[in-house]
Amino acid sequence: MRKFCHIVTFLGLCLLGSCSTQGNISRFTSGVPDCALLTEVRTITREQGLADAKERVIAGLQERDGSSGALTKRVERTTANPKLVLPDSLAALPSSRRERIALVIIPGTKVAGRHRPDRTRECLRGAATVAREMGFSTWFVDTEARGEVDENAAKIAVQVRGAFFQTDRVILVMLSKGAHDVIRYLQEDGLALPAEQRRKLVVALSLAGTVQGSVVADWMAHSSRPFPVLTRQWLRVSGQKSALDMLESISRSPWRGDLPMRLDSGFPHLTWIGIAMVPDGADGRITERLWLPPVRREIERTAPWYSPNDGLVESAAEILPDSVKLPEWVVIGYGSHAMPNGSYSDGSRIAPQTTRPGVEKLRPESGGEIMSAYLRALPTSLLH
Repeated sequence: MRKFCHIVTFLGLCLLGSCSTQGNISRFTSGVPDCALLTEVRTITREQGLADAKERVIAGLQERDGSSGALTKRVERTTANPKLVLPDSLAALPSSRRERIALVIIPGTKVAGRHRPDRTRECLRGAATVAREMGFSTWFVDTEARGEVDENAAKIAVQVRGAFFQTDRVILVMLSKGAHDVIRYLQEDGLALPAEQRRKLVVALSLAGTVQGSVVADWMAHSSRPFPVLTRQWLRVSGQKSALDMLESISRSPWRGDLPMRLDSGFPHLTWIGIAMVPDGADGRITERLWLPPVRREIERTAPWYSPNDGLVESAAEILPDSVKLPEWVVIGYGSHAMPNGSYSDGSRIAPQTTRPGVEKLRPESGGEIMSAYLRALPTSLLH
């Protein structure tokens, strides 16, 4: 009987959704980006199409890369050869120095159903294990898998404190929505740390981060088209309001007021490294399914702003806003938001040892493979 009632409710919500019309643009939250590139590629998408916009995204990301492509070349080398340790890399440091470097790993949200494995977190736990085996002090921050940004930022503040006070240098590694949580933390509790501790933060490594919000989450949280209306209603009646709250929180940019302009002085040794995923299709779209293709097409057709994206986040929204003056290095990947399945500019796979072309299911081992490649590639010059 209960199952029957759920079915009736579901059909009723379908009927409600089918009567919806496209909502007012003012309902959406990411319409005025603080990034000239994001504004530009949205305009190109609207006027010329995704393929042309993708070319501009690639050029714009290359222009933003403070390493002038050097980090990309280093990572391509260490990815291709899992035994290669570049002599000036973090992994080449003496063990006594490596153990004084903290790797703090912050996971993103859970995208699978409530009773399915959280493979993105499994990947990052694998990354933490490999970093620890390589001799780095490692913290894995247990944020809520579908927690709101403020909630998770508070958890980061509590759990990361030991990394700052017990080591000499701190590197933050965050995936997807983890970037949202970290940005909120840096602007609030992070800036409240003593100056001596803030100087220890040397790298923020953002893996396909929701650095300026998610166009897909924005559409799901605010559009009055049938599918998002139905989805929101279903999340409510099925006791998954936390997932709805999470969508709402990452639909917005995490940057607040004038705080972004204070990060460079607040963290004087910090370099922001962003792995930005650009769609791999010639038409400016991803080739993986990720979201159901019909839903992606509906978002593309009805969202009030749109540009080349990895299936969740616009590629130009995975870099810092223009108001943030931190040194920024950018590595371009090609593929979907499921970053390990993608490739680099030379055509090599991001995780060649643990992924296979055409297989979209993430494997936990991929996180460790990627973490190893970056620790063997990141130069010691970042340590200041």
